[in-house]
Amino acid sequence: MSTEPTSSSLMDELATLFARAPTPEMILEFRPSPSSVDRANRLLEMSRNNSLDEDARQGLEQFEQAKRLMRLVKARLRANQIGLLPPR
Repeated sequence: MSTEPTSSSLMDELATLFARAPTPEMILEFRPSPSSVDRANRLLEMSRNNSLDEDARQGLEQFEQAKRLMRLVKARLRANQIGLLPPR
């Protein structure tokens, strides 16, 4: 059994961020908490050592999905700021 929780603290952080109706600047400034970064680093180390169980693998996948989402959101915000996205 894994010692890692199955829910992603980064996902919780993102849910909290977006629930506050952030400004584009707040989103662009967002960084994961040190505890989320530490957790991701532990999961990555476990992955490098081929010691991920199913729960840890899912946790790592959730972190990677959250990271991808934020990269996309931030890229679109930046594109919008410089006028690359059409108006809605």
